[in-house]
Amino acid sequence: MTTFFGELGRKLAEKWLSLLVMPGLLVLATAAVGATLGHSAPFDWDRLVRRADQWARAVGTRPAVAQIGLLAAVLLASFGVGLAVRALSGLTERLWLGQWWTPLARWGARRRAARWMNEQDPVRRNEISLARPARPTWMGDRLAASDVRVLNQYDVDLRAWWPRLWLVLDDPTRAELRAARAAFDDAATRATWAVGYLVTGLFWWPAGIVAVVVWITGWSRGRMAVRTYADLIESTVDLTAVVVARRLGFVGDHDRFTSEVGEALTAEFRKGT
Repeated sequence: MTTFFGELGRKLAEKWLSLLVMPGLLVLATAAVGATLGHSAPFDWDRLVRRADQWARAVGTRPAVAQIGLLAAVLLASFGVGLAVRALSGLTERLWLGQWWTPLARWGARRRAARWMNEQDPVRRNEISLARPARPTWMGDRLAASDVRVLNQYDVDLRAWWPRLWLVLDDPTRAELRAARAAFDDAATRATWAVGYLVTGLFWWPAGIVAVVVWITGWSRGRMAVRTYADLIESTVDLTAVVVARRLGFVGDHDRFTSEVGEALTAEFRKGT
């Protein structure tokens, strides 16, 4: 048990180090560079080297205990920055999924719906959304479209069905779904690190460019993760809805899953609500 908990602690430490401390150190280092150079001389590397040398000399004259304390303070500050970013990543997810202030969300959804209705090319229409847009963002509509598509195809209310589908899934399929969801969460966290660089950009403009690159990279990964996650959700219904129906005795071993079966099971799962 001691070995197990020791290994578990080591893995958790490595995870937190890679997810929070190291990115936080990069943000703090960028802020230190920005505070040293400022807008007036953003690329004065000689000045930066001189200031770094002064800092190194000042730290070197301190006792070992003070140096260790300074290192611990920097690591704790990095960890704190990482925790703040993790907390803010939930707001990034809400932004991407179109969970906005209601009037603004309705306005954005109407704009996307108008574009979708006016687009005559089916391929371009599907690029906007696979179903009539109901969210102000592409990511929000891609997930919402999964609900609409399985409802139209099978009369399956995904919200009512999903707990039952999950219970009959095998472990590899569950792992794929968890990984896709985790990829989206990770993309949102990566994008949220742009906030730290954006703040630094207020007093050192090159950090603003870094913020834009970090945000676009995270946003791009978020789109890919949402597409994968939505495809997996629909595929899960395609392949597993019949398993649920068979276990509940609504179809035989060789019967197909039809919309009539889906409608009947949806009514049962909703329990009159």
